[in-house]
Amino acid sequence: MPSTITQHLSLITRHLVRRNPFALARARALIERETLPEAQILERQSALLRRTLETARARLPRYAGVPACPPDVDPRVWLRRHYPVVSKPDLVNNRALYYPNGGARKPWWPLGKTSGTSGTPLEVFRSLDSVIWEEAFHLQYWAWAGHRNGAAQAILRGDQIVPAKQANPPYWLWDRYGKQLFVSTRHLTLRTAGAMLDRIAAQGAAQLRAYPSSSYELARAAEQLGHPLRLRAVITGSEPVFPAQREQIERAFGCRVFDFYGMAERTAFAGQCEHGYYHLNPEYSYVEILDEQNNPTDGFGYVVGTTLHNLVMPLVRYRISDKARWISGSCPCGRHYPRIELSSGKVEDQLFDSDNNPISASIITFALKGLERISKTQMAQVGPGEWEVRIVPEAGFTKADEEKMLRNIRELVTERVHARIRLMDDIPLQPSGKFKWVSQEWQGAKELRSATAAAAPKPAPSLT
Repeated sequence: MPSTITQHLSLITRHLVRRNPFALARARALIERETLPEAQILERQSALLRRTLETARARLPRYAGVPACPPDVDPRVWLRRHYPVVSKPDLVNNRALYYPNGGARKPWWPLGKTSGTSGTPLEVFRSLDSVIWEEAFHLQYWAWAGHRNGAAQAILRGDQIVPAKQANPPYWLWDRYGKQLFVSTRHLTLRTAGAMLDRIAAQGAAQLRAYPSSSYELARAAEQLGHPLRLRAVITGSEPVFPAQREQIERAFGCRVFDFYGMAERTAFAGQCEHGYYHLNPEYSYVEILDEQNNPTDGFGYVVGTTLHNLVMPLVRYRISDKARWISGSCPCGRHYPRIELSSGKVEDQLFDSDNNPISASIITFALKGLERISKTQMAQVGPGEWEVRIVPEAGFTKADEEKMLRNIRELVTERVHARIRLMDDIPLQPSGKFKWVSQEWQGAKELRSATAAAAPKPAPSLT
């Protein structure tokens, strides 16, 4: 665990590199361009995409033989015509082709790491300029939720703040340079929540940035303790936010939840506006939604993104396991950014009933209806049609509560599963500090997804 001095030095460096005058100026410009006519926004995206494709041809061996996009051709059309869809295994297994400099990172290239839900680690080299842009995009989004530069925020996102064995406060670290209160997710319990809530209030934080699961637990604790903390907004991300979580958070803190969608590969960024719609940021990346055969679809399809600012290692038509679909029409918020609807949860964590029908993670939340004496819950599929409901009970939890949970599953979720209750002392967080509410642990689920994809109807031959 780094010392407090080391932590503060790290924060100073972080702000010098990220939240500097360049990032602040870029964020202001992004906000000004949000309501430009759609044609002007697309024109800017075209220029950024054209630059990315040229950079990929010059830096990455995989694309060295791809012809240059002519000036009079839309780079989106050229992208679809000449660049294949790739995914994590392509990068992991063909590092020399998809990475610059023979796959060896230069010391001044920031390194991004992710394992995602697949558990397979992936490295992405980044440019310093793209890191500054990343901060600008987040500053832009926080402004949607009412943030102004210099206002205090509380952060509950898995940062390692204090040693895990520490039993008493402080469970937080005040970043005086960025006016951020980092709170330890790993220490959040009903016993510690009061001190955390008091500290957030004392620092004058107007916004909470958190994992949905963490902000939900803090909100439950605030309500149970009768704590008066009120916020202007809670900004969630990195996990799906389920309806029951959103309702609890908004009720406890008296504010709206603004959820954003992104990933470590930085191939897509979408945020909820004040009307609740997810808007893809067209200056962040170029996003396609494709079906199993990598054809455009108006239904739910895979999110496929091309980065627009990482000129060290562009990711071109990079497909992730998340699914979404387009929402047509304009938004009452006035921003001319495309809208999407996100599928609930990751494909890897999709649960299936005994007939192998997928069950929405949002629907699964109905299993908790009317249940109060529960600290944590995890729904796991452990076999074909077999679900294990893992519960960390609170005082007063009885057999009747177990029966109600099983009845809710039968009546409100699906009758076509065999569910059993497993009481636990705790359900540990993932190494990232996130809480996995829905967990797919049945090996057959992966085979089922592959079989479904193989059985899908093939597209007609193209005539172009």
